[in-house]
Amino acid sequence: MLAENLASGGKGSRLGIFSTDDLFMVDGEYQFDPSKLAQNHAYNLRNATQFMESFKLPNQNINCIIDNTNTQHWEYEKYVEVAKKNGFMVQIITVEWNINDIPLYAERNSHGVPEEAIYRMAERWEYPSLDNVSIRV
Repeated sequence: MLAENLASGGKGSRLGIFSTDDLFMVDGEYQFDPSKLAQNHAYNLRNATQFMESFKLPNQNINCIIDNTNTQHWEYEKYVEVAKKNGFMVQIITVEWNINDIPLYAERNSHGVPEEAIYRMAERWEYPSLDNVSIRV
């Protein structure tokens, strides 16, 4: 998982990884239910907010990673607001992709997201604004 690889903070560091996908896990199996999507995004934001608010920053040993597929700015803006309010440095990390590789992404993704859904996400894609530090991997 990219989030875990990015989060190696060293001895004494605290890490919170928050993924809406985790809220769709039932008995160790991913079971996506579109009727719960808004609710689970709200829960994920609440959990990440509680984590960030529980630390007095600045503290270099606290990492909070939001591991969601965000295709548009509005999908992560609330996380950015909470992070900045609580003194966290924000980095938006994007993974480079190619529209011609979408069939491959459909084969490889761990949650069974169909090719058609990946095409819909690609159509909505917005690169992060320059207001945040952006890293492309």
